[in-house]
Amino acid sequence: MAIRRRQIDSIVILYPKGSFFGDQETDDLQKAIMDEAAGSNTRLVLNMTECQTLNSIAIGALMRGYSNYKGRGGEIKLCGLGKRLLDLFTMTKLIRVFDHHATEEQALAAFAAGAAPPV
Repeated sequence: MAIRRRQIDSIVILYPKGSFFGDQETDDLQKAIMDEAAGSNTRLVLNMTECQTLNSIAIGALMRGYSNYKGRGGEIKLCGLGKRLLDLFTMTKLIRVFDHHATEEQALAAFAAGAAPPV
């Protein structure tokens, strides 16, 4: 499974597609997030529009990425959460952890509205 990547200035956008149940697809997602972190990225958007579902292992991968970014003064924003994922993030209270937006444009604008990332 390929995770599409796009970059706009200092913001990287990843597009996970499909269902993430803790197998190779989840490893690929975690690797994609951690590869960006290893490259000193501090602004990441996960566009979840084409992501159908996540299990606890996949949520753990997102949380590891979140912790890495937060620890380095960065941030991960989510966008495009469908009803199923929105319900999941609400039920687990992770909706309070991740900054989330309805659209990619709103997530990008939220970075522009915030302080400049550390250099």
